[in-house]
Amino acid sequence: MKKKIAELFCGAGGFAEGAKKAGFKHVWGLDNHEDSCKSFEDNQGCKSYCENIESFAKPSRLKKIKEDHGDIDGLLFGFPCNDFSLVGKNEKMEGKFGGLYKYACDVLNFFEPEFFVAENVTSLSKKLKYNSSDPVIIEKEKKFDKEKLENQNYQNFKKIMGDLAKCSKHGYRIYADNYKFEEYGIPQTRHRIILVGFRGDFFEKNNINFEKPKKIEGPYTTCKKALQKIPKWAKHQELTNHDERVVRRLKKTAEGKNVWDLGDDEDGLPGVKKARMSHIYKRLDSSKPAYTVTGSGGGGTHVYHYKENRALTNRERARLQTFPDKYNFVGGKESIRRQIGMAVPVLGAEKIMKAVKKALKKNKKQIPFHHDWMIKAKGKDLYFTGKEELGPQMKFNFND
Repeated sequence: MKKKIAELFCGAGGFAEGAKKAGFKHVWGLDNHEDSCKSFEDNQGCKSYCENIESFAKPSRLKKIKEDHGDIDGLLFGFPCNDFSLVGKNEKMEGKFGGLYKYACDVLNFFEPEFFVAENVTSLSKKLKYNSSDPVIIEKEKKFDKEKLENQNYQNFKKIMGDLAKCSKHGYRIYADNYKFEEYGIPQTRHRIILVGFRGDFFEKNNINFEKPKKIEGPYTTCKKALQKIPKWAKHQELTNHDERVVRRLKKTAEGKNVWDLGDDEDGLPGVKKARMSHIYKRLDSSKPAYTVTGSGGGGTHVYHYKENRALTNRERARLQTFPDKYNFVGGKESIRRQIGMAVPVLGAEKIMKAVKKALKKNKKQIPFHHDWMIKAKGKDLYFTGKEELGPQMKFNFND
């Protein structure tokens, strides 16, 4: 029998599609974006609730959800990364979205599923630094207090891990790992942190052994390969109407280069000197995975074809996110772009969920596997997996 799972902040269903391919069955999803909810429901064939997490996570509401759908074996949540992302204000816990994971705690406390899987950006657990895989705002004149930022990120990560580890009367043993999705066959340099938690009593009773997916052997999957042979019947292939200057700019931009490589050319952006977006009007490099597909942003952030003088279509962006061509999104062009950019790559989710599925089987003994971080059920200290006898590791390797 398939394990029944539910999902918070489900978006259009990238995580869910991967879980379905791995053999899990979604029973409901939640998001506050109407088009995303419709896309999720149409493709996953289960109920999606379109409302804010604050009202959804109330005990009376969760009681009604349980009456309608029954218990769940697992919970997925890709809590919004806006306040932890390197793109934007980086407000962390103080931002509008920073504390939303606490509502996931409320849902975990109510349903007490056997496991959960959560996703967020890697800057949640690492220092604030420039990452070539993300469209980071580069401000050379701005100086950061390295020690303060490292400590702040560590303390935020430690608190989130600790709060989740306390959920349910049994707590959850949690493994956290940084993923570079291009290392797992996704044609995109998308870096995220994945938390996998197992309820304490379930973990001990079944001698749970969790090993993260294997990285691919051989070269990365290129964006050129991913964008080949898109069938004409596939939806969402509308082209963007560019003005003449954008077309001229792209004609002058080589593969893998962006607008700043044009220097003081009249079709570049010679007036912008301080704040520069590293991937603005940047062409893909056909010999490499794409740079990160985002769900928002103005002109220059839509991801640009390696050869043709245009932005990618939504279907092409969906290919880079490894959605199947039959996956249909509901809404207008910009809404669909948002849904695709905010999703977990389907292939990445499938590999992670297959590893989780394997781990749910009962074992005769526990075997330690390497993970970036681990916290025991109801624990306070973070450990490097396999080194518990050395005591809690209270510092991250911020040079990763």
